[in-house]
Amino acid sequence: MPYDYYEFLKKQRESDEYMEASELVRQNLWSETINFKLANSWMKTEDRILLKLYRNLRYS
Repeated sequence: MPYDYYEFLKKQRESDEYMEASELVRQNLWSETINFKLANSWMKTEDRILLKLYRNLRYS
């Protein structure tokens, strides 16, 4: 009986759906930490704010 379960898990792991799901998890969760993503989005927001401030000060 444990051998049957092993075969079931082996087939499931080799399926295309499992490979696609595990690849998505690997790309989205393991590649970058949440802190890195937050810092990156904050830097983009900060750049936009600084550019708007520069334009307002330059052309006012």
